[in-house]
Amino acid sequence: MNIIKKAWQHYCDWLDEMGLTPENKRCCVPLDERAQKALRAEQQPDTPTENKKSR
Repeated sequence: MNIIKKAWQHYCDWLDEMGLTPENKRCCVPLDERAQKALRAEQQPDTPTENKKSR
């Protein structure tokens, strides 16, 4: 049983090294910086722009 636990821990450590963590919200590919920015922009609530003219 220890062999399985060691193998599992090694696998989990490898995933962390590769950036494959739950925070990246991908199971097989880490998000690059551009994708992370786009995701953050989608998650922010819509705010009215100051440049809109009111009638």
